Amino acid sequence: MIILFATLDVLGMILLATGAIGALSVFWWKRRTVALIDVKTVPVDKTEKMKEQIVAERIMRNIGERTAPAGKMLRSVWGFFQNRFRRFSKTAFDMEKRSEHLARSGWDALTAGTRMHAALREADQLAKEGKTAEAEKKYMDALSLDMKNPKLYERLGNMYLRAKSYAEARETLRFASRLSPNDASVVASLGEIAMAQGEYADAITYFTHATEIRPRSPKYLNFLIQACIAGKNRVLAAEALGRLAEVNPENAKLQELDKKIGEM
Repeated sequence: MIILFATLDVLGMILLATGAIGALSVFWWKRRTVALIDVKTVPVDKTEKMKEQIVAERIMRNIGERTAPAGKMLRSVWGFFQNRFRRFSKTAFDMEKRSEHLARSGWDALTAGTRMHAALREADQLAKEGKTAEAEKKYMDALSLDMKNPKLYERLGNMYLRAKSYAEARETLRFASRLSPNDASVVASLGEIAMAQGEYADAITYFTHATEIRPRSPKYLNFLIQACIAGKNRVLAAEALGRLAEVNPENAKLQELDKKIGEM
């Protein structure tokens, strides 16, 4: 009897040690991954809980079958260790699941970025070819993968602008401007829409703001001068021309612009 109890004690310790080693092994290999995530943020799926239970019960059953010849006393000892094995199994299972969740999240982010850039390249090419409907769909595909990227809205808005779909262009570019208020290219594009629709006062306002953001941009200064000429604002046109001559003295259009301003 003493020998039997000793045997059971040894067996129990072996079983406990085996479970501990298994759990620690998983923890060792997954520790860096697990450390990167907040356990509270990992959703617990009911299906995964059921899988976990099945795995734990299968481990218990297999080990129980192997130790059946020891009789009732061994089963009572087994009951003592059963909960410990369940905890070890659950810990290992949870760590593996969290690791897979993190890896999957990282992979999803990578593939989403890749798909977004691929869709954007296709959209730009289609827009360049004048295939507005097809380009629009591809821009929408890109936006569905990165809905807070102001540059995607800007490119879509500029496509509408080139297609003379001014209402869609204005709406899209205004949204881009809300996402990135100090983006001079977006502001200038809104100015181009205003110019195209004969809204010269608005165009002057937009181009003035663009030159405030980028004061040494010849492109935006030229836009401002053109808007001022169209809107009959001689004073501001002359001031903008002086700034353009300062930042781009080799500009071949300086004399032409100066003549237009003088004729106002």
